[in-house]
Order: sequence, then C-alpha cells, then structure tokens
Amino acid sequence: MVKRIQLPVVLGMVLLMCSTSVAPVNGTPKKGPMTILSLKKDAPQVDLFEGIEDHQLGARVYPMSAYSSSVLISNLTKEPLTVKVPAAVSSVHILAQAGPNPGLLQTLQGGSQTQVGDSQAVGGNLNPVGNNQNIDFNGLFTIPPEQTVKLKLSSVCLEHGKPCPSSLKTYELRPIESQVKDKALVLVLQKFNPKRDDLEMVQAIAWHLSSHLGWQELASKKKHQIVGGGVPYFTPAQLIAAKKIVEVARIESHKLAAREKNSFPESKKDLDKSPVLSRVRQDRR
Repeated sequence: MVKRIQLPVVLGMVLLMCSTSVAPVNGTPKKGPMTILSLKKDAPQVDLFEGIEDHQLGARVYPMSAYSSSVLISNLTKEPLTVKVPAAVSSVHILAQAGPNPGLLQTLQGGSQTQVGDSQAVGGNLNPVGNNQNIDFNGLFTIPPEQTVKLKLSSVCLEHGKPCPSSLKTYELRPIESQVKDKALVLVLQKFNPKRDDLEMVQAIAWHLSSHLGWQELASKKKHQIVGGGVPYFTPAQLIAAKKIVEVARIESHKLAAREKNSFPESKKDLDKSPVLSRVRQDRR
C-alpha cells in the first residue's frame, strides 16, 4: 500500500521539477498581454512598422468585427522599447502560406509579399484597452523586454462589396498609406475618435472616398434585408455629417500637401501641427 502511494508522488515531483526548469524561448513574450500602458523616457524609441521590419517587434491582429480588432504588439528584444504608433493604420486579410516553402509560388506570382485575401481591408487608429491608464496616450508607450501589450484597433471597412472581417480570418497590420491613397481619408482615419464620433458616419466617408460610392448610393444601401426588406444602413443625419467632414478633410489635406511641398527640412516640425476637423456627434443606433 505504501509503495503504491509513493510511486505517484515521486512521479509528480519529477514532473514538477522538469516543468520549472524549462526556460522560455528567446525572443518570445514570457507573460500575458499588458493592458495598462506606461512610458519610460530613457528607453530606446522605435517606430511600429520599422520595429516589425527589423524583427524588434511582433504584431498580431485578431479581428472581432469590421469596427474592432485586438492587436498584440510584442517586444522581441531583451531591453525595454518605446514604441511610436502612427496616427492611423490598416489591417489586411492575408491567406495562409501554401506549404512550408512557398518561395516558388511567390516567385510565380511575381513578388515576395504575403498573398492578400478576399475580405475587406480596414483602416483606423490604435488606442489603449480601457480607460485606467498610467499615461496620457499620445501614440507612445514602452514595452518591457520580451513582453506583449494589447491595444484596440477601432476601424471601418475600406473595400465595399467584399466580405466583412471575422475572427476566422487572418489579418496583418500594415501602414495606412499602403492601403489608402486618398489623403482626405487618411486624415479622417487619423483624427476620428471612436469614443466621440459615429463609426457608421465614418464608414460612409470611407466607402465614399475609397470605394467611390456616391452619396445617393450610400443613402439607398440597406442592412438586415431578411426582415421587412431591410432598414437604411445610414441615417440622413449621418450622411449630412459625412458630407461636411469630407469637404473639410479635402481642404485640410490640400493645405497639408502644399505645406509639405513648400516647407524646408528645418521647419519640418510645423508639419506636426495637425488640423482640427469639425466633429458632429451622433447617437449610435
């Protein structure tokens, strides 16, 4: 009886010792994602996409809907890094690689980039998760060594007619300029505040500028068509507000373009003075 009891105990102690002696893999986060951000002024600073390209940072996107995704940004180095997040980013549906060595496939397709999927890309801005933060978030935060920070991507769809994002699809974070060529839309995506601005209004702006849908076409668009023929996707008030913001965004984007063209390198700091777009608050339905 004593021997039967001792054997499981010994095996359990051996397994416990083995599990505690295994070191984490180098360059991988050791803990769960952090949601409370901090900022260390003495930590080296790196731009988000430069850090990803140089393998200092890793980024994973988990879409929940067209309007929201969770984004995990990992520090792959052994020192703290202060990450500078751009004012707007895009997230693109990508397809899984065909087999362990897709080099020949990529060569035949004429490039080495990941193949883009058939669902809509989204564009928006990154913000902290929750309101209880240690810093006033302005695009800068510090990630401790080999740890991960969780952010929220508030977004709208950019490609009308394609399927909407879903959690079953793989998305990749990319610079907004790689997906959006209209400077007015880039400005809107940089400036919209998901806590204050109506996301459906911003969606109307995005489809108007990126997919070239006319205002009348947007007004006739319906959702929930199974029930009673559907309801309007956008309210008249949302479309009126969207038109006004597009007009302001076009004017301001032209001003920025002229300022960039005529500015000298030493006065580049003037480009950081961002115009303030008119905001029209709407009650979400």
